[in-house]
Amino acid sequence: MRKPKSVKFGHRDFKIKYITHKEASKRGIYGEVDTSLNQIVIDKTLDGKVTFNTLVHELIHVIAEHYAWNLPAKDEELVCETTGNALADLFNQNPKLVEYLAFVFKK
Repeated sequence: MRKPKSVKFGHRDFKIKYITHKEASKRGIYGEVDTSLNQIVIDKTLDGKVTFNTLVHELIHVIAEHYAWNLPAKDEELVCETTGNALADLFNQNPKLVEYLAFVFKK
């Protein structure tokens, strides 16, 4: 399955750009979001599960901005990291749940 190239949230469309490992390393990231540009960048060399975790992490930043959580940066990062890891673990350990969710949300 192909990696997503965009994601919709609220009234916005975020483009997902996959960057080289060299560029990601230079920036010291696996991924990051720029809500002013509606863009998420992710290291293209990450495996599928780490890409999922990174994408979810960045989307939680999008949610935080959209709903104006206004958390200090350190606190927001902790929420994104722990929630992203928790969701990755939950979905990894419960593939039938993932199948159910995919079925429920099919158009």
